Amino acid sequence: MKTKITAKYVIGFDGEDHVIIRDGEVVYENDTILFVGHDYAGEVDEVIDAGNAVISPGFIDLNALGDIDHDIVHLEVSAEKNKNLLWSEAYYRKGYREVMTPEEESFKSLYAYSQLILNGVTTAMPITSVFYKRWSETYEELAAAAEHARRLGLRMYMGPSYQSGMRVVKANGEIEVVWNEAEGRAGLERAVQFVKDFDGAHNGLIRGMLAPERIETQTVENLVVTKRYSDELGCPVRLHAAQGSYEYMEIHRRHGKSPIKSQ
Repeated sequence: MKTKITAKYVIGFDGEDHVIIRDGEVVYENDTILFVGHDYAGEVDEVIDAGNAVISPGFIDLNALGDIDHDIVHLEVSAEKNKNLLWSEAYYRKGYREVMTPEEESFKSLYAYSQLILNGVTTAMPITSVFYKRWSETYEELAAAAEHARRLGLRMYMGPSYQSGMRVVKANGEIEVVWNEAEGRAGLERAVQFVKDFDGAHNGLIRGMLAPERIETQTVENLVVTKRYSDELGCPVRLHAAQGSYEYMEIHRRHGKSPIKSQ
């Protein structure tokens, strides 16, 4: 089926750069764009007039929010209270747990991915918070999220996050990383299995990636093994870094250099 969409503005490519085409047309058939410009001469099966709208190539978001709670963190909590969202040391010592049910986790990603599509993002590399996790993302929740991406038609780079440490707030208000290196190794192995199982899934919409969590919660050893697996599997690595003062000071304390230089 061949479809033509018309709109007040179309973002096209003239061979050298992206340009704005006023009162433009886009013609596509199945998953292939056939024409961008004015006055398509061929026959089409359907014409959709988008009116006073912008039609553009899909956006690529390499730091896409794959959950809901970031809005709370960024909008509803003042900077001086931001550390209150971290685990307390007492919670960690008492025994951490999953806060959300599998059904809630699944809805979380469906809602977040729907927002990406609604805002023009068609290729994404999602990131989520671990505040409400038992430790980090699980294989099962990423598998469910991949199914949502398939239904929505999103191209996604995906893999469950992992970490060897967790930031906690001590009784005196200081932030510290507490370590569980076995969790980090197990998380990396889950991530590797996910890449093996899902890379290229759903007609290529899903591509695997290795996603170690924040740089200050990683051991050097696990990052070295991450790089080795990345080379073996041919998949990218996304490491969360350069985000805050605690991270900078902690990495500088450990390695004598900034987070970016230490990578």
